[in-house]
Amino acid sequence: MMLSLSPSRSSARGFMVLLCLAAAPPAHGSQETRSFEGGRIISGRVVDPHRLGREDTVLMLGRRDMDGFSSEPIPLDADGSFATPPLNPQTYVLKLVRTPQSHTNSTTIVGFTLVTLGASDISGVTVEVRRDTAITGRFRVESDDPQALWPRHIVVNALLGLDGLPSLDGIVAEGAAGGKFVLRNVFGPRVLRCGYTNAPGSRWWPSQIMLDGVDITNVPTDFSAHENGRLEVVFTQHPARLVGTVQDEQGAPVRAPWILVSATMPALRQHWATTSIVVQGNTRGEFSVPVVPGQYVVSAVAQTTFTSYREARRAVLRPAPRGVLADVKAREQRRLRITLQVP
Repeated sequence: MMLSLSPSRSSARGFMVLLCLAAAPPAHGSQETRSFEGGRIISGRVVDPHRLGREDTVLMLGRRDMDGFSSEPIPLDADGSFATPPLNPQTYVLKLVRTPQSHTNSTTIVGFTLVTLGASDISGVTVEVRRDTAITGRFRVESDDPQALWPRHIVVNALLGLDGLPSLDGIVAEGAAGGKFVLRNVFGPRVLRCGYTNAPGSRWWPSQIMLDGVDITNVPTDFSAHENGRLEVVFTQHPARLVGTVQDEQGAPVRAPWILVSATMPALRQHWATTSIVVQGNTRGEFSVPVVPGQYVVSAVAQTTFTSYREARRAVLRPAPRGVLADVKAREQRRLRITLQVP
């Protein structure tokens, strides 16, 4: 689903756009739940303490897999009890979903529970039918050009932000009038991320997610608990940057090195954090990386160190034993000279 923006001329602090919603089918896993020999079982019950009704709901078991995130139906008994087949240890998402096989945007989460399965079965899990919630957000711009054209399309996605795991279980925002968007039934700890298409000749970067004036860009938040909150997605044309060159121990430029940028705070070394970045320098070892303001450790390794971007991404989440420390302020271009790390 996409929020389609009909761009207009913007001011340094606001803009007017038209938003519309394009429907796309939700992703679901196989109709047969996969089980594993020697695995463990999650069991419990769906409850409806507020009598909101669960007649048209299906319990879905969501998990990380090699392709990202998949969901599969779990049978419910007449009294609401359930039991999964044997599963491997990991974190699972139990969701109550209305019309989960619908090819319209009417699919809605009405219950949500996270379960981390270890070496033993887990029983007594409760999945509660929740009331519908919604939070309305707006876009805010930061540009020195009052004639700047906004991106043609913006997609706002609420992703689960779980410690040590990649982004999971996205919920896409709906478009709303007046350049706004709506997130419905966004349960669980989530971070907002944007996909967007720039207008020709105009470049923008998502910079911050603000809730009631507080930066929550990398703070997983249950937005269902903030229905009256002031939510803003901020785009900028003037991001902070790490700019520099990579050289070897003799001072010669290094061809196409991997640049690993990670926050100095270990809690922010997460797959879903905007403070964990991997890029490759050019043939002269030069790089320019837009970042959110903060403290980083920056290191570089040879092009042959990793065979893929995915492999490099895993490496950036590990503590860097060596590197250059950089404290970057808003709009600052921090220039660095990095010496290639040699194993």
